[in-house]
Amino acid sequence: MVQPPLDFLGHYHGHLKPGYPSNHHHGSQLSQQPQSPYNTDSTPRAFAIRNAQRAPALHRITTSFTRLHTHDQAENSLRRKTPSGTIDNGYDGSLTHLASGPPPPKHMIVPASSEIFPTAILHKNPNQPVGGMLQQPPSGPWAYSAPVPAAKFDHGVEALNSLPGSLRGWGMSTPTNPSLDPGMGDHVNALQPASQHNYHAGPGMQSILGQGYQQSLSQTVYSPGGYQQPAVWRDGSFGYQTMIPLANNYTPQNSVDGAFMAAQSTIPHGLANASGLGQAQYFGLPQPSHPLNDGFSRYGPSHIAHHAAHVGRHPMPMMTGAGQLVKGAATTSEVGSPTRFKERALQSAHKAYNDLLLHLTHTRKAHDGRSGSISRPSSKIMVYPKPSTTPNGSGGQGQPLSGFSNPAANYMQQMAQKEAAARMFAQGHHQRAYELASPVYNAKASLDMLSTLCEQSGWKWVEGMLLGGCLHYGLERYEEALEWFKRIVNLEPSHVEAISNVAATLYCLNRLEEAEQHWIKAIKLRPSYLEAVEHLVSLLCSLQRNAAAVNAIEFIQRSLRISESGLSRDQASESASEADIASPMTLTESNPDSYILDIDGTDSPEQRFAAMAEDRKSPGFGSSGYRIPGSENGRMVLLIHAKGNMLYSLKDIDRASEAFEEVVMISAGNQVQGVKALIRRIQAVLAPRDSRPGQHLTSVPESSSVPLLLPPDKAKLTAQFVFASTDGQLPGLQHVPEGAHKRSVVATTSNSLLSLAKIYQDAMSNSGPSSGLIRQPAGVGDILSLYYLSLSLQESPSTANNVGILLAGVQQTAPVQYLSASEMGLAASVPGIAPGSGLSLALAYYQYGLTLDPKHVHLHTNLGSLLKDIGQLDMAISMYEQAVACDGSFDIALTNLANAVKDRGRVSDAIKYYQRAVAANPDFAEAVCGLSTALNSVCDWRGRGGVLLAEGKYDRWHVDEKGMLRDVKCQGQGSGLMKRVVEIVGRQLKESSAWGCGVLQEQSIRQLAAELRDAGAGITDAFLDLETELRKWVGKPGEGYRILRLIERSTIAAMRCWYQDKHIKGSPSPTGYRRPKPPASLSVPSAPTVLPFHTFTCPLPAKDVRMISQRNASRISFSTLRSPWIPAIVYEPPGPPSPHLNVGYVSSDFNNHPLAHLMQSVFGMHNPTRVKAFCYATTASDGSIHRQQIEREAPVFRDVSTLPPDKLVQQIVQDKIHILVNLNGYTRGARNEIFAARPAPIQMSFMGFAGTLGAEWCDYLLADATAIPPSTLRPHRSNLTLGDVFRDEVDAEAEDWIYSENIIFCRDTFFCCDHAQSADGHNERDLTWDEDQRRRWKMRKDLFPNLPDDAILLGNFNQLYKIDPTTFRSWLRILAAAPKAYLWLLRFPELGETHLRRTARDWGGEGVASRIIFTDVAPKLQHISRARVCDLFLDTPECNAHTTAADILWSNTPLLTLPRYEYKMCSRMAASILKGALPKGEAGEQAARELIARDEAEYEEFAIRLANGLTYRPRGGEYREGVGRLAELRRLLFEGKWTCALFDTRRWVRDLEEAYGIAWSRWERGEGGDIYL
Repeated sequence: MVQPPLDFLGHYHGHLKPGYPSNHHHGSQLSQQPQSPYNTDSTPRAFAIRNAQRAPALHRITTSFTRLHTHDQAENSLRRKTPSGTIDNGYDGSLTHLASGPPPPKHMIVPASSEIFPTAILHKNPNQPVGGMLQQPPSGPWAYSAPVPAAKFDHGVEALNSLPGSLRGWGMSTPTNPSLDPGMGDHVNALQPASQHNYHAGPGMQSILGQGYQQSLSQTVYSPGGYQQPAVWRDGSFGYQTMIPLANNYTPQNSVDGAFMAAQSTIPHGLANASGLGQAQYFGLPQPSHPLNDGFSRYGPSHIAHHAAHVGRHPMPMMTGAGQLVKGAATTSEVGSPTRFKERALQSAHKAYNDLLLHLTHTRKAHDGRSGSISRPSSKIMVYPKPSTTPNGSGGQGQPLSGFSNPAANYMQQMAQKEAAARMFAQGHHQRAYELASPVYNAKASLDMLSTLCEQSGWKWVEGMLLGGCLHYGLERYEEALEWFKRIVNLEPSHVEAISNVAATLYCLNRLEEAEQHWIKAIKLRPSYLEAVEHLVSLLCSLQRNAAAVNAIEFIQRSLRISESGLSRDQASESASEADIASPMTLTESNPDSYILDIDGTDSPEQRFAAMAEDRKSPGFGSSGYRIPGSENGRMVLLIHAKGNMLYSLKDIDRASEAFEEVVMISAGNQVQGVKALIRRIQAVLAPRDSRPGQHLTSVPESSSVPLLLPPDKAKLTAQFVFASTDGQLPGLQHVPEGAHKRSVVATTSNSLLSLAKIYQDAMSNSGPSSGLIRQPAGVGDILSLYYLSLSLQESPSTANNVGILLAGVQQTAPVQYLSASEMGLAASVPGIAPGSGLSLALAYYQYGLTLDPKHVHLHTNLGSLLKDIGQLDMAISMYEQAVACDGSFDIALTNLANAVKDRGRVSDAIKYYQRAVAANPDFAEAVCGLSTALNSVCDWRGRGGVLLAEGKYDRWHVDEKGMLRDVKCQGQGSGLMKRVVEIVGRQLKESSAWGCGVLQEQSIRQLAAELRDAGAGITDAFLDLETELRKWVGKPGEGYRILRLIERSTIAAMRCWYQDKHIKGSPSPTGYRRPKPPASLSVPSAPTVLPFHTFTCPLPAKDVRMISQRNASRISFSTLRSPWIPAIVYEPPGPPSPHLNVGYVSSDFNNHPLAHLMQSVFGMHNPTRVKAFCYATTASDGSIHRQQIEREAPVFRDVSTLPPDKLVQQIVQDKIHILVNLNGYTRGARNEIFAARPAPIQMSFMGFAGTLGAEWCDYLLADATAIPPSTLRPHRSNLTLGDVFRDEVDAEAEDWIYSENIIFCRDTFFCCDHAQSADGHNERDLTWDEDQRRRWKMRKDLFPNLPDDAILLGNFNQLYKIDPTTFRSWLRILAAAPKAYLWLLRFPELGETHLRRTARDWGGEGVASRIIFTDVAPKLQHISRARVCDLFLDTPECNAHTTAADILWSNTPLLTLPRYEYKMCSRMAASILKGALPKGEAGEQAARELIARDEAEYEEFAIRLANGLTYRPRGGEYREGVGRLAELRRLLFEGKWTCALFDTRRWVRDLEEAYGIAWSRWERGEGGDIYL
């Protein structure tokens, strides 16, 4: 087969944006939690200046919003466990988005990229008509053009980029976002995402303002399991770190718990609070990207940018010493003026200050570049001042300075000024004397001058003191800085800038509580002073006081919000009581009233009026809904987005959603009312159009079931058409100055869109909590619309990843005109992907994302999983390997790679990858459980340990790290890897019981009761008081599961009402019979990591085994019932049998599979007057003789392998199926979503899964009293009415029962075996005993020519995963006690031989170990034939032989078994099969007593007695004949083979038909209960 050209996925460096991080992933470790909110360490709490901080990338994404502790309750969503091994094919092999099992962590929703690609502006084609947007073909060989380079800075910053030393900025730092800086090149990327291993925060954390690196939490519609829980800031004492290193290396936790944000810019430490310079306005305290306020730009950011431009064009000289004068066009008279001299002095000092900051930042950046690692924080926080009123450039006329004191000049001062001017001009007019000295020297010189002038003013020159204090601060003279700032406050108690600077200085002196109080004071004085808000919020977050930080932001919102009448609210008029009502939690826990406004403490009325009047003149004032200029909208966006992130971390999803929506609405200019209206607008402008102008091919989708499918190159243009009136720019940000700050705000808006989309997605498809904003669940189309707009605002590989995840589960097809030739060709090159399908678009988005970042580990991982799902295992392995090459410690990629190579048979490699995953993240449940499964599959039990279960009755013998046995009855506790697995299961089950808690409120109870009655409960349960019964469930564990059971049960009742009305009463309802829907507030429940199939070999108590099946069933049910294709009414039931019942058999195993071997003749054996079989094959034909026979003999055979679930369900309904049979259960290839849709009145399960399904969509199991003892049944199992559900739930927490289904108890064994028609020897009815023994002896000599003639051959042909330490210990003890016995095992797999031989030597000695023989696995017919060579088959008690047991008994070989567990059907199957093979009567019963043991001791005793009692005597020199009880048992089986129940397939079919008839009659009469044949 020609491999598709997917090599491009690894080397598209040519398309990589220059500034984009090529490798995000680094290690992470936990930090220590401070002992108290305020560290009393004398070391100043601050950190070093640097331009960029290396921040490791996200390593995983989580799956649950609801967890409030460090356990990831939805890490259960990785893969399915099947009889063939562990796979990551989500939803039980279904390629649809319906969950038939927990999804794998293959599709991971990751944070949006740290890069900002303003495609909404840069990709705009001004001449392109709106209607033709979707018809534009991409140019070039690649469908997706390389990202457009980032726009340059505004002219001021550009000019400054040419300053000496390549120091960029206006005196502050390089741009916050390196991608916007063409000079960054190979510098440390400041935007690398934070490493998030499991729930532990990495060393690099994020700011809560600005574009945040946002981690998504939960699974999406299409198998995105394994999402990691991001770290979050919490109010509590958790030991988390943050993106923002504070003093003593302490950092607050990540602000977001799964909502999307782009990667945060790392804070250029050393520059804080500089607004208006084109960089994002981050909280200034821990991330000093903004200076302290020195009064030069008290209102508005634009002044600084202008100043930067002037400084950049006309570098101003610095005074050397106190008397040096600036260069410029100043006249002597100007210099002689004291006022003018002070203005010049301020300008020069400010220039010196700017250069000092540049110098410090550049020095730190150079140091970081040399060290190659994150530097240890220094002793201070760099929160530096910024200029006040813009000083003119040289030669310009200075503007009066705010608050200038204008002290009288004395003669000495004038003389000093003139002398300084004379010296300056003497050095030459063009001499740049300023640059001759170092920035530190110039700063000190300027400080000397300011000190002199301040002294001359009597310390009343506020502007000079403010700038001087800042210079002291920059020179790390904190005590002096504090003294200067306090002088100002003493003069002007309401000087907000000085108060804020006092706070910053106190912070550097490690006086955190005082710093907080001063910032609180600044905010109280002037809520519009956002710098103080940012600093305060950052401090609170660093102390893990997120709730207080949220309250701070909400206080600002309340204070600045414009009332609905359009009148500004007087910020001084809010009373204490009003503030308390508006925000129940105060901003500081220690002082509940600290944020209540105090009229006497605010700015004076004159100040407020002047500031307000100035703001009102600003363009766009109030456009955000707040009393701020339009230029400040971006800062408000950043604050509200931060609030949303913190609320998300606090699990307040509703308020977080409101915050994210407000961000989007502000940026959109409030042109639409709410996010739903925005979605409709997006869909309207992007809907396909036909060739006629203005005509749409389809109407605007009103239903979430009709998603708008766009390839990446079309999605990137979304903003241009949604905001066409502003040329694709966000209307609400049109007044924000161009530059890095605006780009950051655009990116933040994109992040808010992603957050909303993710919340909607989680509410629709996984275990994340839903938002109250979505009373009706959002559909795929709504979510995609938000993604498209987000992607058009910020082009990001992580966003492409998220869109790909969603599209991979979409069943619709994109219109042809949307697709380019490249996209069509790509899809066609990958077998299994149809062009235009959701999978093809998902592939396109993954591919597009990899052009942005060829080393994006999540894209490689998710692309690998997509390929694996469509059967391209080798290509998937290649993708996983590339992911691991990008990040060798990425636990999800390692685990998925382990799963894939295990499927390929490379178990040894799989174990290594699992071990690496566990080493990278010891708490990753999927890796831990996968490692345990893989090691057990090859019997490598070193370190396995075990559990204490039933006081040592089960799993008694544990294995320590050295591989030696330990008796749990002596140890008294579990240990090792197995204990960890069982603990994971217990924790996940406990957490899952909280699903749906709180849903049953009084209103929802009444609504649910009404829906249930409408669905038929009023008829089937006429006397049931639904409201009263529902109230009994309020607050009980499993509230959501109980509701779901009621909804499913009502579907059964509604279908029966329809049948009765139409076929019995003759008056059906004309409107159909409604199907209740799950409450919109419920999300898809999670399922444990250990899936039902793995409970066969995992030592778990009965309740856990039962709940694992129930949780999987509930997940499947909920996912199905939430699917858009599920109709509002139940499916119409078929009419009465006429004369036969239509029975449908659904299976993926109608091929060369054990199920087909056992049942291939059944479908043609049905009596046509009783049953007509319909076979639905969910896999394509393999051409085997088994498939051919079933296709030939079944009355109706349908290959439905390509049908989506809705089409398959429709086919079943059209076929008028009375009884639908599930032949898969929880095994590979199952289509359980079909059964969850309830297309047939009665649904059963047998032969596919040896255990309970725990599902309302399974009415009956076929079994017998041996396989399912009556003691393991739920006490109440009428399973018919809603009243039964309420009665059943009384037993929900009981420990000992397993089965909720009704059981059809067969007369003999329930097991079907068609060997008499198809197996080797099926035509040997006339074979004599002597002929059989002669043939048997010959085969023995052929297979084992060196085996002694008197040797007794014990054997087991199961896969090795069924062997546990306790069983192998028993086998070694049997060999030791039976010296002539040999043990015959299979290399199944090969690696197991090495481990078992080593273990045998360690436990039993060389003499015993040498008598173990291994052979290869044989083909089916040879396997059955050679089984007769074995003298006694030793069954595995933990999980019995099933099909193999039938094979063994068909070869006449006696089988010794032990039904170890009463509550595990898999442990009792062999006993049932054995009883079916033995003859009726005393001889058969006696044989059963000798071959079915009751405990391990009896098992060993029976085996030893039978082995030692067998001898071989010669018969005529031709062969040897066995003599003893074992030989007698063999002959008993030989003589009864053709008459026993096990091999009588026609008998089995007749019993089954009888069961079908009884079940149908009971359904018609409305009767429930078990059926005994």
